[in-house]
Amino acid sequence: MEKARVERDSSNYFTGKLGVNLNLFNRPVGKEGKTDHYIGLTGNGNIGYVSEQNTYLLLGSYNYVRLRGATQIETGYVHGRVTFQRKQRLSYETFGQLQYDYNRGLELRALAGAGIRFAVVRKENLRFNLGTGAMYEHERWHNLEEDRYIKKDMPKLSNYASVRLPLNPYLELSTIHYYQVGYDQPHSQFRHRFSGDLSLTMKVNTWLQLVTNFSHTYENQPIVPIPNYLYSLTNGLQVSF
Repeated sequence: MEKARVERDSSNYFTGKLGVNLNLFNRPVGKEGKTDHYIGLTGNGNIGYVSEQNTYLLLGSYNYVRLRGATQIETGYVHGRVTFQRKQRLSYETFGQLQYDYNRGLELRALAGAGIRFAVVRKENLRFNLGTGAMYEHERWHNLEEDRYIKKDMPKLSNYASVRLPLNPYLELSTIHYYQVGYDQPHSQFRHRFSGDLSLTMKVNTWLQLVTNFSHTYENQPIVPIPNYLYSLTNGLQVSF
């Protein structure tokens, strides 16, 4: 989310980014001359509108991997966010998100919430922000081991910290990390989620960038039997407009 934000002095304009990474190759399998085909597709993009007082952002991501004739990974999300009084050190936000991750068993995650955002540091060479708020989350999980579905509805607290650090005129580091917690009343326990993104962007020219992105998620009590910690590392091209 944070790397999609824009920091211009002007207003009433659109901005956006689009990145795609495609991998295709085959490998021999066994001794009979058979081959196995690998398909990997990663796409992400965002579009934003900056008015005099507010910022409107819409972000999306899709990740698909097919190997051995079967889908190994298919994930995606759409996230929308509005920041009110964007020029003030203390601003207000509303947000919503739709997400799925079929191979983890997440059929649907839908959430909506609101909160405040505080600009701790607003310098040309460093931007550091903190945010906190409340949200309501609906999830539908598929327990692949038992072949049954589980629904969860839970209010949660959502907190984040974000940093944008230009290292030089051609290289920028950006990161955002979330901590979300809610009380699962039917199971009488708190559920904690820690997630984040770390991106390194290298500018090729005014509209083309090379991007390395590391994403990770930790949940102390997953709804279905999956690993507590998941991560991904991707490299690709990004077009800005």
